[in-house]
Amino acid sequence: MHDLQSLQAKLLTTIEIIRTKYSSFDEALTSYKGQYGENAVKAHEPIKISGTIDPVIIILGRTTPLFFRDARRTLSGSLSSVTIDPDSVYILGRHKTLDSKLVVWSAKQEVEVEHYDARIRIVPSRIHAAIFGLQNGDVLFSDLGSSAGSVIVGETQKPEPFVTLYVTPKANIQTVNLEQKYTG
Repeated sequence: MHDLQSLQAKLLTTIEIIRTKYSSFDEALTSYKGQYGENAVKAHEPIKISGTIDPVIIILGRTTPLFFRDARRTLSGSLSSVTIDPDSVYILGRHKTLDSKLVVWSAKQEVEVEHYDARIRIVPSRIHAAIFGLQNGDVLFSDLGSSAGSVIVGETQKPEPFVTLYVTPKANIQTVNLEQKYTG
């Protein structure tokens, strides 16, 4: 679908720009790499979240929801929203300290978009995920190898519902299949 190597290159370029611009991002990245290693931040198989029926629900750390609305090209939470521009990368995470706020960093801005509950065991990672706005208008989501994982739920315009899980090997995933009522 999309070249993972080119997304990784865009990610690394953006990380260096953001790192020099925001001390909060530099602290989060430094402590994250200190805990997980220098190569801990990498784009994993992306999912296209544009061309979907609004909203696509993005859950970080299993309990922190965000909403992507393709019609407006916005990523929003209860605190604020961010417009996804073409040819831009947005990194989602949290400050080094557990201040209970999910942050979106980009070359243009640092925005606190959502609260998360710091009392729970699995919170969003400091460097959790990336959203790629591409030149052709596509918007992609990729987990960056977070320890908490991500869940993306939405429906394409075909319409085809989808659920994508970015999980660590120890996740307990339960599915309950329901009887289909309408076959047409």
